[in-house]
Amino acid sequence: MLDDLDRKRFHRKQMTWLAIFAIVMIPLFTWLFATRESPADYTFTMIGNMLGHRVGFIIWGAATAILLGFYILRLFVLQSFRDTRARKLLLWSLVFLLLTVLIPSLEGTYLLNRLHDFSAVAFALCLVMSLYLFIRHLHERDEKVYGLSLAMLHTVIGGSLILLLLFGMTGIFQLFFFVSLSVFLAVLNGKLFKGRDREWKGD
Repeated sequence: MLDDLDRKRFHRKQMTWLAIFAIVMIPLFTWLFATRESPADYTFTMIGNMLGHRVGFIIWGAATAILLGFYILRLFVLQSFRDTRARKLLLWSLVFLLLTVLIPSLEGTYLLNRLHDFSAVAFALCLVMSLYLFIRHLHERDEKVYGLSLAMLHTVIGGSLILLLLFGMTGIFQLFFFVSLSVFLAVLNGKLFKGRDREWKGD
């Protein structure tokens, strides 16, 4: 009963428009922050902590965490995905993203730098694992959507790692990660939309 009420709440037109706003603003916010300096020369952390944009870094991280969490949770609810592990991993990923932007990372602060690095890696791992569990759930409903989703998630991960190897620790791979992740989530939502409409028309 509670899950049905949640689905109805997330299916409202206002929530749909909010989801569209979220998936557009995530890459836009990321681009606007990353291009305050050259992402080819500096990581997001360097731009935020060493080049005088710390407030902007925190605002970007907080906004991205809220919008990303809302968008993915909405997909979980609308697809009746109740996996507790996936939801906990999603929550932890958002916590780690917030810690990443809140923990100062400056020269001479070794311990804080290591904590910052740990939280950044933990954010990506928790988020990817949460999405992987969701994609595996989709296999039971639609193999085509499952195959496409898995391929796109691998593209997000693989593309980010390749850019990291090619360009080193710069904002290039981070920018690619957030932009390609947004595209992946938007496409996934679009592929699930028709099925969701059919389901709701039958309710």
